[in-house]
Amino acid sequence: MKLWMGIFLGALAFSAGVLFAEDSLYVPFGKLGYLTSSFGESRGTRYHAGVDYSTEMQEGFPSIAPEDGKIVQVKMSPYGYGKVIYFEDKLGRTWVFAHQSGFSKKLDSLIRYTQKKTKKNDISIDHPKIPAFQKGDTLSYTGSSGIGNPHLHLELRSGESILNPCHHGTLCGDTLDPQILGAAVFQGEDVSITGEEALKNGCLEVPDIHNREDSLRFTFKIADYSREPLENPMSVRRVTLKKGNTILGEIIKDTLKFSNMLQIREELLWAEEADTAGDWHYIPNPYKLTKDDTLEFETEDMTYRVSKRRLILAESCEGKKPMMRGKNQKPEMFTFLSRTWIGLDLCQSDSLKTDFLFFSKGKPIADSESKPLNPCKEFAAAPIPLGKILAIFPDLDEIRLEQNGKTDTIRVTEIPADAQDFNWETEFQEKKISQNVTKLSDVPWTRALGIRKFQNDSVPAYEFHPKGLHFWGSWTVSFDANLASAPLYYLGETSRRWFYFSKQKKTKQTRFTSMNEIRDIGFIQDNTAPELGEARLDSAVIAGKLSPVVRIPVIEKESGIENGNAIQAFAKGVPYIYAEYDSEPQELVFVLNDLSQAGKSFKVRIQDEVGNVKTFEITVPTAPTEE
Repeated sequence: MKLWMGIFLGALAFSAGVLFAEDSLYVPFGKLGYLTSSFGESRGTRYHAGVDYSTEMQEGFPSIAPEDGKIVQVKMSPYGYGKVIYFEDKLGRTWVFAHQSGFSKKLDSLIRYTQKKTKKNDISIDHPKIPAFQKGDTLSYTGSSGIGNPHLHLELRSGESILNPCHHGTLCGDTLDPQILGAAVFQGEDVSITGEEALKNGCLEVPDIHNREDSLRFTFKIADYSREPLENPMSVRRVTLKKGNTILGEIIKDTLKFSNMLQIREELLWAEEADTAGDWHYIPNPYKLTKDDTLEFETEDMTYRVSKRRLILAESCEGKKPMMRGKNQKPEMFTFLSRTWIGLDLCQSDSLKTDFLFFSKGKPIADSESKPLNPCKEFAAAPIPLGKILAIFPDLDEIRLEQNGKTDTIRVTEIPADAQDFNWETEFQEKKISQNVTKLSDVPWTRALGIRKFQNDSVPAYEFHPKGLHFWGSWTVSFDANLASAPLYYLGETSRRWFYFSKQKKTKQTRFTSMNEIRDIGFIQDNTAPELGEARLDSAVIAGKLSPVVRIPVIEKESGIENGNAIQAFAKGVPYIYAEYDSEPQELVFVLNDLSQAGKSFKVRIQDEVGNVKTFEITVPTAPTEE
């Protein structure tokens, strides 16, 4: 539930019946909406499993049954999908409606009964005992529960497959062709990057136009928008690389499987997405240069709109190139295209001039004259893949930085080309950090790891690269307990907030955790219980109606609230009061009518994820009297 941001349902342009005129496309809620996210977009270690529709920052539009059918499951949570229903149609397919603000009347009554009976805010009900629905009936109401602003997330599932709703009778408004924003070509350890303008002019840069031995591999940066203004860049359905009538490589995303989501690492290469639009689509098929090569690249969006480029492979192309580093990536070592890079362009930086020194087992690596090697003279003043450096200096295990009178250290290592599992142990301050990666995928470049100590918001932390490393198993990282003297937290790539590792473990010697992606990790000792701000009267959409509520800000910086059941509200003679936790913008929401049973005050007990707990006495606010 969030603030009602428009005239409730008054903006509906037509009735539900009109939406289902014969031969018309299904419109999921009571007005036309444009896409803000498409099927198959990158969500880190998974694809976006549905489509998102803008509700123009409003709540309460009816989510309408696409066919005759029944609700088979309903869930309530302050995270993820929030309030979500799973609707099975007459064909046996399941439609998922997420981030709802409320439900149809009979379902809402059942939910409230179950919550009161179990004294839990977060619940899941399988096959709720409510009547079936007919095509066009209202199932629930759009909202912003879970993660994100008001919008509708819609999925379509059939057995183990996740289908693109846009290709199964659902209206997905998209009036713009996809944009081809950049390209990168891999050749051995080298990478060349081409910008949007050069691609429009038919030029695609390759690292070494005279190299006929090392195969080329291609990746293209693409974004699709549904309308003007250009907001919310989306992914695309298809990418195809051709030479004449021969397809050199093609990826089509019409269906997904939850069991196969990690495949995203092999199709969308990691680059910091907070700063620039578009995903880097990787075509792994090898291709060897021939004389006067001309290729054609095509991309198609979810509504079958196509963009093409006819590209001549060239030694160099003019024009601005895509950004390699996002604003949150430290320039000395960063991840780009799922590879670790070292920022040797800082050798000539005016503001952050840096000297680099290479070491092996504590001793400087020497040049041909037996003097300490100077990388700023050995290499061009440009970012360089760490794998290329290790190909030249295979014994390199440490890079020291001298920057503005300060010295810093990066530990590095190479993963053997044939390794499927890999262990690496290194030291900082004579204390060990160990890593284990399992089920590594084969890639045509050197897999190189890097670690660096850094400070973020006064949190001692370690930066790990590359993000988006190609593996299907787990990444386990273990710290000496004297190094990690406080619990482990990971840094959100886009939010820049710390999040507690709920599955971490501690022994006398170590702290460690496992996950399916590489993260930056910090150490935080959080002994502070959550606080509550001042309660205020407001309104929200509840079961499709604008209703009075009480909102209370939750002040919790580090550890967060694990789930809605970490919050308990009660009063004398009233053992359970429904409390909804709105994770964005971190607020408790109470239905005012529920509080009338509590009298003038009630209590709220709230616990954060590390176990800090506090109970508050809340006075029920009243509307000011008119003079």
